[in-house]
Amino acid sequence: MKHFVFLLGRPGCGKSVVYKIIKEILEKKEIYSPRVDDFLTLKEILARDKEFKRHILKDGGFAVTDWTVVDEALSDLCKLVQKEKADKKIIFIEFARDNYCHAFENFTKDVLNDSLILYLYSTFDECYKRNVTRFKFAKKDGHDDHIVPLDLMKTYYKTDDYEKLYLISEKELMKIVPAKTVVLDSTVSGETGMENLRKQVEKEVINELF
Repeated sequence: MKHFVFLLGRPGCGKSVVYKIIKEILEKKEIYSPRVDDFLTLKEILARDKEFKRHILKDGGFAVTDWTVVDEALSDLCKLVQKEKADKKIIFIEFARDNYCHAFENFTKDVLNDSLILYLYSTFDECYKRNVTRFKFAKKDGHDDHIVPLDLMKTYYKTDDYEKLYLISEKELMKIVPAKTVVLDSTVSGETGMENLRKQVEKEVINELF
């Protein structure tokens, strides 16, 4: 059994939806499946940045100005999941980057060798639209500390190295990934999109975990 699952893809691609689908399936197998993301470790690091040398506050959340901090956050995340590994437990690790090859340099071989990577593909326009909707609802409800600033969506999250290769061919992408990887198509939104993701998970993901 794999003990770690990476959930990758730009904000709005459907990582949370996929996690909920898999979590429901694993619960029936009596497997505990907590989710962690680099937002929490990043927030802890930036909380110590009292003089705002590494970030600024923006759109109800924050924007990083010293990008070395994102590697530090992933390194801390790796140490956390190593400590939390246990039988009957699969830890989901969620993050988004513009360069995943570089990002995975912050994870040790023992973690990567015990992992399944799920890369969710959706177009930038679709993800941006979903993030705008999420931003509006969060503002309305008064809890927007985990929202990605919209201008950051248009710059940092505009594309990534995995997407560039995947759009050439999935075979090209598989040449550079550090662990077994499954690409999930999340281009469709709404109930139809959720059902499409559920079918992909049941067909392509669950067997890879065991």
